[in-house]
Amino acid sequence: MRRTLAIALGAMSLVGAGCSWVKLTPGGANVVEATAADVSTCQELGTASGTTRTSVGLPRDKDVIRDEQVTLARNQAALIGGDTMVQAGPPQGGMLSFTVYRCH
Repeated sequence: MRRTLAIALGAMSLVGAGCSWVKLTPGGANVVEATAADVSTCQELGTASGTTRTSVGLPRDKDVIRDEQVTLARNQAALIGGDTMVQAGPPQGGMLSFTVYRCH
């Protein structure tokens, strides 16, 4: 019984390491990621960031981590009226920051 439980928990950890649990809100779906050149005529509104765990017992997939960070930031950007965001720098641990703009 213990062995079965250990195998089940191990399998769940592996699945969790590659899966994203963060969901995009309807408002976040209207926010796009762009480059600094794309927002030269846009109004800057503020910042948004996404913070997620980089490991759950095992290191998580870097693409999944970034997807979650971007999704969280898109959701935040929508809350402050933004429709476009530009990455503000490299990830800091589990956090990725963006500058939020209104372009449309």
